Amino acid sequence: DMPPPQPGQIRQLADDLFWFRFTLPFRLNHINLFALNTADGWLLLDCGINAESNVVQWPAILAQLEATKPIVGIIVSHHHPDHVGYAGALAAITSTPIFMGAREYEETSLLLGYSDKEAADISSRAFSNFGLDNISVNRRRNRGNYFRTLVADLPEVQIVEQGHIFETIAGGWEVRFDAGHSPGHMSLVDHARHLYIGVDFLLPRISPNISVALRDPDHDVLADYFSYLEEMCELDEDWLIIPGHEWPFYGGSTRARQWIKHHEYRLGQLFNNGTPLTTSHAMAILFPFELTDHEIYFASCEARAHLNQLVTRGKMTRSIEGGIAIFYPH
Repeated sequence: DMPPPQPGQIRQLADDLFWFRFTLPFRLNHINLFALNTADGWLLLDCGINAESNVVQWPAILAQLEATKPIVGIIVSHHHPDHVGYAGALAAITSTPIFMGAREYEETSLLLGYSDKEAADISSRAFSNFGLDNISVNRRRNRGNYFRTLVADLPEVQIVEQGHIFETIAGGWEVRFDAGHSPGHMSLVDHARHLYIGVDFLLPRISPNISVALRDPDHDVLADYFSYLEEMCELDEDWLIIPGHEWPFYGGSTRARQWIKHHEYRLGQLFNNGTPLTTSHAMAILFPFELTDHEIYFASCEARAHLNQLVTRGKMTRSIEGGIAIFYPH
């Protein structure tokens, strides 16, 4: 495994690709960020959250990069706060455009646009549907628009299409979009050099979070992720996979097969329980440990994703009783 860069340090991964890492105030306590060296200047990839912990980490990195070339743009892979949160502020500091896929830009704008009341209504309705206890439901309601606390407003964004190529001094990085971890997640592929910046879709050690959206708890996001993983099983082992967390690694196809197995095992845990399940029950089976509020959100949404996939497979039937979704095994 490649040792990660130290705070404020930039590590070179390829002729045109540089890696640095910021701390995050969550259990997943870091994010990998990147800079691509183009003829015109640096293209940054992902931004960290909009919080003081992030603000203080950027100056040392920007100073090192700008000592050789200007910053010319910011690519945002997807709408999760650790990737898009600081994008607006960074665009203002560097006076450069932000590049995003349409689907993730739409998602970011939607989530930023909710009033505290709208966000509270959507999340408390979903948590009630999950069968979570009133304390959790009320705590979530009282958070209002939590997304806004981690993500700054976005300026006008330049929309990037599937197949777009970011040209650098050493090659061309082709844009691909996938659904599962987020609905239109951008990753970058250099086919000639077998380099794949998979961001959050293919990690070496932990399974990417596969969660339903609170406003759409019945969507089968795991089906989307399975179809991505099936495709990744075809990758040659010599591709360097460069992720948004943890460290770069070889053997993406091996990892993809492991993640398929992992999710099949989780589906089995729920189905083989043999009893009707609420999302809250399913969460307790899959995540049998103490969870913070931040983690209850991810754990419940991931548990629901697995229940939805069992419905798709005809293994379970969903019914609504007293506002709570209950999943009956066949």
